[in-house]
Amino acid sequence: MKSLRSIVLGVASLSLSKFAFAQGDTAVYEDPESGISFNIWPQTDVTFGIALPANGLETDATEFLGLLTCTSPGGEGVGWCGISLGGGMVNNLLLLAYPSEGEVLTSLRWAPEYGPPELYTGDAELTQVSSAVNATNYSVIFRCVNCLQWTQGETTGGAATSSGAVMLGWAHAGSSPTNGACADEGVVARHETQGMFRGTLNDQAASADYEAWAALATSPVPGTCA
Repeated sequence: MKSLRSIVLGVASLSLSKFAFAQGDTAVYEDPESGISFNIWPQTDVTFGIALPANGLETDATEFLGLLTCTSPGGEGVGWCGISLGGGMVNNLLLLAYPSEGEVLTSLRWAPEYGPPELYTGDAELTQVSSAVNATNYSVIFRCVNCLQWTQGETTGGAATSSGAVMLGWAHAGSSPTNGACADEGVVARHETQGMFRGTLNDQAASADYEAWAALATSPVPGTCA
């Protein structure tokens, strides 16, 4: 993970303005510590990556291994970032991540309208492989089970990995969440940058090694919760 930022910065970055919508440039990154190989899409302030189960390009996957790296313009341990697994913010499963006390906390959220997202109450689970925090960025490798098909109340949706691409959205802010010691209690202010893109999945997005990689994701990292 220590070398991740230098590798990410070496990939051609897709510069997105606010509310930009563009094709995601796909690169491949192999984490040197875990050996997990990801399709990654560098964006402004955020890089997101996905690794799928072996049949994830033939059959729509319900889970994935994720890589998320975000910049910390305010210094070490500051800021938050988020990913929409369906592209737009509203009625899609959202992943919130931010640094706290040397860890990267993660929480699944849901926005029925434009505003602070609520907790996602569907059947999904986050566990981490590893994380890293330094003065310029923070990153986390995680497993997200039941995250590519979602249900909140009467609303359902999902990502069709068998189509060879996923619609993704991202948001980033330099200010930290309030009440952020516990991941599920953190309250975020409005993001400062954001975008959407179509991330193409190449033939390296799915791997026969997925189950071995997934076994490395052993621990949830909820922070300090009452």
